[in-house]
Amino acid sequence: MTEKGWATAILALLIVSLAVGLQKWSLLLFSLPLIYSLILSRQAPATGTVRVDLSRELSRTRLIEGEELEVNLRVKNLSNSPLILGLEDKIAEPLTVVEGANKGILVLRPREEKSVKYRVSSIKRGHYEIGPAIVEIYDPFLMRRVERFSFEQDKIVYLPKLLRKYRVGLAATYTIPRTGEIVSKRPGEGGDFLEVKEAQGGVLRRINWKATAKLQKWMVNVFESERLTNVIVVLDVSGRRILGREVEDFVDAVVRVAASLVFGLTLSGYRVAMLVVGNYRDWVKPGSGKRHLIRLLSALADVRYLPTRQIVDYGEVFKRISYILSPSGSSVVVISSFTEEEVYRIISEAEGMGYSITCIAVNPFEIPSLRILRSKNLLSEIWREGILEILPRKSRRAVVVEPYE
Repeated sequence: MTEKGWATAILALLIVSLAVGLQKWSLLLFSLPLIYSLILSRQAPATGTVRVDLSRELSRTRLIEGEELEVNLRVKNLSNSPLILGLEDKIAEPLTVVEGANKGILVLRPREEKSVKYRVSSIKRGHYEIGPAIVEIYDPFLMRRVERFSFEQDKIVYLPKLLRKYRVGLAATYTIPRTGEIVSKRPGEGGDFLEVKEAQGGVLRRINWKATAKLQKWMVNVFESERLTNVIVVLDVSGRRILGREVEDFVDAVVRVAASLVFGLTLSGYRVAMLVVGNYRDWVKPGSGKRHLIRLLSALADVRYLPTRQIVDYGEVFKRISYILSPSGSSVVVISSFTEEEVYRIISEAEGMGYSITCIAVNPFEIPSLRILRSKNLLSEIWREGILEILPRKSRRAVVVEPYE
């Protein structure tokens, strides 16, 4: 029975009780319409005669934080009698309906089809589910549910937002051939101008006509060759010790930096692997191309600050997994606030194994929730001076990132 049915039954019972208690039998006349509608509601179609076809269409299944998704639910009455349907498509937080409604009541004639459209959005990355859609079939008085069934869920993912300003050049002693139509073990000629020199042999490509006319010999432009390598992106998820409950905002910031970095590296042709350490554990095998980029971004979409922390030392984790991810001599990019001691063990271990190190230090005191803090500027300045004092070395490169500039 529906809420309306229960309300009608209780009201009818109250009127009857009042009539009996006051010995005023004329009051029973007010209860007759209520009782009569309850009796008629029992005449709804039998369960076996109800047939409904339901389908869901999603405009996309992969979105970026803040984008809107259009959902279209199509319902068709396959029965030979009209139906009154209550329809609700369940959505979980933090998904919110920004346009239309994900529930409603539909009246369908035989063989008639109708749609329920709405748009949802999420400002938080992650994997989410749309549905299940709950369909309830009511009697004509909306007092009794004749049948209730559900329709399957669809999965979507909100990927982290990409900040295109974060690009970094990498150096490594181990290089890999660039992918292309011609198989070669050597990297191809790049696009960055290096020098003008005399042409060697019969190769007259990229002739510098001005220099050739001036020197009276064939001169060509030389471009710096592109050196591609394997890259391990190490993401450190920690920081509760200094940020407390605001650590989630900082994790969002480092995830966006990591997503922007792997996006740029993958588009440049690097083979990218990822290792997440700290209060979240995950790793992605090396690869390249669009599918691998989606794999990396999907893994980053689920990165959270968990209460549990890795028991094994960070350096030991890196030592055991780095052999699988990338050969010695390639490049390692460490993204962290560098406020925890454990992350420095990864750097020491990587340097000892011959990797080229790039440290991307993300300022933990620039997150929006700390902007009202009076000492924020002082903390940022102390952190920046300390990072620039400790990180840069001859064998490693350090980049300081202000995540919300």
